[in-house]
Amino acid sequence: MLFSGCYKKETQNAETAPAAPTTSVEKPSPKAETPKPGAAVVNAKVNVDLYLEISNGMKGFMPPAAADKEPTVFQTRLTRLVSEVQDGIYVDAKRFYLARENGQGNPILDSVSYNTLKNTVVSGIKADVRGTPLPQMLQAALENSVKTGAVSVIVSDFIHGPDPNNPGQFLSLDADIRSSLKLAEHENLVVAVLAEGSSFYGNYYPAVKRPAVKQTLNGEEIPFYIWVIGQQQAVQTVTNKVLRNLPAQQAYFGFSYPSVPFSAILKSNTFRPAGVVYCTSRTAEVCTSVNLSPEKEEPVEFTIGLNLKDLPASMQEVAYLKQHLKLAVSGGKASIGTVIAASDEVKATPALAQYSHFVRVKVPQLTANSGTITVQLPQVVPSWIGQWSTANDNNPAASPKKTYQFNKIIEGVQALYRDQSATVFSATMKFNKENN
Repeated sequence: MLFSGCYKKETQNAETAPAAPTTSVEKPSPKAETPKPGAAVVNAKVNVDLYLEISNGMKGFMPPAAADKEPTVFQTRLTRLVSEVQDGIYVDAKRFYLARENGQGNPILDSVSYNTLKNTVVSGIKADVRGTPLPQMLQAALENSVKTGAVSVIVSDFIHGPDPNNPGQFLSLDADIRSSLKLAEHENLVVAVLAEGSSFYGNYYPAVKRPAVKQTLNGEEIPFYIWVIGQQQAVQTVTNKVLRNLPAQQAYFGFSYPSVPFSAILKSNTFRPAGVVYCTSRTAEVCTSVNLSPEKEEPVEFTIGLNLKDLPASMQEVAYLKQHLKLAVSGGKASIGTVIAASDEVKATPALAQYSHFVRVKVPQLTANSGTITVQLPQVVPSWIGQWSTANDNNPAASPKKTYQFNKIIEGVQALYRDQSATVFSATMKFNKENN
């Protein structure tokens, strides 16, 4: 399912914007320069605002510590994250917030110290704390971080609990999410969504309140999510250098790479071509135009090297590329054969070292004297989004690792990027028909 340019659903949110959150913010650092889209990821420092939701529904992820108890996955992941934000070399200014709701139903972002947030994660939430509805929390956090040019890192179970007096919000969740994140569209920001399951102990409050308003769980797996929102280069620094060791469930929205280094690989024994094919330029080190002449009994096969090192980790996986890479061909017929990642041997070969992946292209026929072969990676919504979504979260023991209407939440994010390119990247190889 393409989410850029192919998103048809149009929605509007007429809800009144929440009151400005109460915060105590340190003097902001100057805004970093906005990098050009698709710019290479460098190890530049970033400013980070880390928000942890501390509603009653989050308590089960953070049971009190004891010598004979193992930490939950949530506690392990979060203590490593907050430590890296506090002490790591890739973070410049950092601010920590505990997100909750006040008595009037408005989001509150309490600015706290590193030690306070860390102690909350390892020792648990003591107070009776009502969680703010999801769209309002997202909007408050994003508005707060945009003012200082920081990357927002938001940690929550993302269970939507709307105002009991406004149940219609259940039906407008995608529109409300889209409206809450409108600044991301206006400021050219991207969104990374990471999901993980963790043991949960204590009261669980589902979105669907029938037959039970709450349940007591004793170690069942409940999903939690880390959202990273900011400029593309800064978000990738956070995911690659601060979070690291990412969970398998990853989704990226708004990411694009107008320029990906590529070349036909025609002189390597490792990727020996077949049939009549050679570089149009005899002297070019990087070959982006080939002459070829497929025959009925001898189709042309050659390899295109791609440098995808700057793409998000999940998009670099061979299984993902095999499933999603496409060819767009003008003036002929072609198909993708094998897709492999560079081995240690390949990385040690100077002529190949600059490429991270290699795509074998088969060309059985040309229908014009010249044309193009374009390797494309479409924008897609990962399949795990649907697998982690449910219309009824009242019995998590029977259906673990499901979040109420998570697919609707993601549809709201998708809508922000409906006018962007339908591809993450495109690499276009020109060809000329070689006349024998």
